[in-house]
Amino acid sequence: MNRKHLILALFLVPILSWSQFKVSGVVISKADNDSIPGVIVKEKGTENGAQTDFDGQFSIEVSEPNAILVFSFVGMVTKEYSLKGENKIIVTTKWDCNKDFFDSNRIRIYGQSGLINNPIGGQIDIASPYIYFGGVLEASYSYQTNSKENVFQEGSLEFKHSISNCEFDIDFRASYRDFKFDHEFNNNSFSIEADFNLSRISFIAGYSHLDYNNINASRKYNSSGLLIGFGTSFGRPLYPELVGKISIYEDNIVYQGKIQGSFKRFLIFLKYYKLSSFNELSLGIGYNLFY
Repeated sequence: MNRKHLILALFLVPILSWSQFKVSGVVISKADNDSIPGVIVKEKGTENGAQTDFDGQFSIEVSEPNAILVFSFVGMVTKEYSLKGENKIIVTTKWDCNKDFFDSNRIRIYGQSGLINNPIGGQIDIASPYIYFGGVLEASYSYQTNSKENVFQEGSLEFKHSISNCEFDIDFRASYRDFKFDHEFNNNSFSIEADFNLSRISFIAGYSHLDYNNINASRKYNSSGLLIGFGTSFGRPLYPELVGKISIYEDNIVYQGKIQGSFKRFLIFLKYYKLSSFNELSLGIGYNLFY
């Protein structure tokens, strides 16, 4: 009887060990080598599954070492991967023409400080769900002050990905800016812009109008001009994005620059604005919420 039990145990041990074969790995994009969160990982032919975390990593127990894993995600070409006994894998995937827009359904809240003139402030960005044939609608508002006479506020409304395919997309944006500075300036401006996004490079063009009031010099005028800019993005760490723009008027040039990045749900930006003798460097730290 004991001999039978021993023979049975010898058969069961490899079967049990195969049924608990653990696999871990990471899913990355072939286009830019960035990790992809939210990818569904399933053992083929079963309901056994897992999902990649924010860093694109996953862990799953499969029925046997030669199982096939299926990787799927909205906007990504579904991929099958045969393990062949591997327990640590790197899976490279590519995007198809059905894009997924990670900038929808989110609210970003920042505390921000002007490092030169306006130390107190904040910013909020609210993005809509994806609108079929319309992209993503995002509204943004920021306010800074020195709690006295200075006020520096900006607002914008943007249609992102309103024209989009596998190779590029186009964003349209309307912006308004108003500031009062040290009883010297009282100015406002608005602009209409288009961003032409090709992979990690953006070209920006638009129209801008400025109402300029230099109180000390008793000088007041309004002027319209051309707005041009350039943007780019990078990979890890923080996945930073860099944007620079200038607005060219008859007697003035406005300079704008911004670099922003994120780590998990935490956000950071540094932006610069200059008109005549007024300039401001603003630091913002925020948090990303999804709904």
